[in-house]
Amino acid sequence: MRRTWFRLDTADPRDWDWDPFPTARYRFDSASGKHRVRYAAWSARGAMRERFDHVRRWVTAAELDLHLVELTGRVRVLDVRTEATLDALGFDDQVSTSRSPQVWGTCQLLTDRVVDWFGDRVDGLVYRSRTTPQRSANLAFFGSAALQARSLGRLRDHEDLLVACIASDGFTVQGL
Repeated sequence: MRRTWFRLDTADPRDWDWDPFPTARYRFDSASGKHRVRYAAWSARGAMRERFDHVRRWVTAAELDLHLVELTGRVRVLDVRTEATLDALGFDDQVSTSRSPQVWGTCQLLTDRVVDWFGDRVDGLVYRSRTTPQRSANLAFFGSAALQARSLGRLRDHEDLLVACIASDGFTVQGL
């Protein structure tokens, strides 16, 4: 799959490390703590919705220092948006949309199994966006992904993006 992806990150991508979290934090983090996963969205607005949805789309002044990161390149993925894949795995769309700890636990085990089964032949998983499932997707990607990452600058430098999120997506942004 080749396309441009976006994410918000505390670090410039040149400073990223791929040390895994000892305990899973997010949907497709490694259950075993053996693999690091990062997340990206199809659009910068999608990245904003995914990053800030759990805090009701509230962006603090300090978070305006996040890096908006653009990722380009080809990734080999397990696509859990398709009916055939969901059926083969015995899953349903909750894998993309649920906030249930039980479903997240299943997603986290899936990440470990994908890495164990496929190694670096699979770079991540593509799943439906929980916030706009009909029109966008997200990527949970591994360190093996051959993506070129570059910072587009600090979030505060992207006023058009912030205004669009306020006007169209119900965001509150402090410090604008």
